[in-house]
Amino acid sequence: MRNAKRFGVKFFRRGTFKMPDQIRLGNCFTKLHTPAEHGAIHDLVSCFIEDEYGLSSMPIQPSTILDIGANIGFFALAARSYFPSSTIHCYEPNPRIVPFLNQNLSFNGFKIYPEAVGAMNGHVFIQELGDSNQARTSQSGEGAAKISQSSLELAVERLGGKVDLAKIDCEGAEWEMFTSPMPWKSIRYLRMEYHLWGKHDFSQVRSNLENLGFKITHHTPSEGWGIIWATNNQ
Repeated sequence: MRNAKRFGVKFFRRGTFKMPDQIRLGNCFTKLHTPAEHGAIHDLVSCFIEDEYGLSSMPIQPSTILDIGANIGFFALAARSYFPSSTIHCYEPNPRIVPFLNQNLSFNGFKIYPEAVGAMNGHVFIQELGDSNQARTSQSGEGAAKISQSSLELAVERLGGKVDLAKIDCEGAEWEMFTSPMPWKSIRYLRMEYHLWGKHDFSQVRSNLENLGFKITHHTPSEGWGIIWATNNQ
């Protein structure tokens, strides 16, 4: 309820919650532009009401924030509320949803890249499997949209070579990024939704992050996916 009041929305429970027309950021209200998808309601509750990425408990005021898998911008808007002076770079590969992202983040302090992020620069294909927040990228895809991909290293460089907070929710592309260790050294705090989908297990997630220098400080598991918070100990 405290978070609902912070953002100026009425909330009693998930089951009865309806998408608001606007939210409050500081002393001003900003209009929300959303697709007609249940996933948008889920993401609003997760980012603003439940604060599943732990923005309210960050131990620092991050000056640089990297949002990989920005979708329509709810995490970025929540981060702007908590950290009004931060520079926020947002990456979203789904061309269908980028117009909503542009509208929601139309004011200063955001940089939007309509690109995927992976281990290397190049191109991938976007595959929609339902709501936009479930779209995945793949190396091949007959009939799917071909989009640009930037490496994680390039995304970090664009923020000046140092990322205080990285949020990653890219529907499985995190496994490719795990294979490129160098840019992870420049990420101080991580908030990530990981994806297993029967090919991996959580021990592999933990092992990859530990090998990259991260310590997991919070874990919310679910079936086939989960949310982790981690700190870079290097």
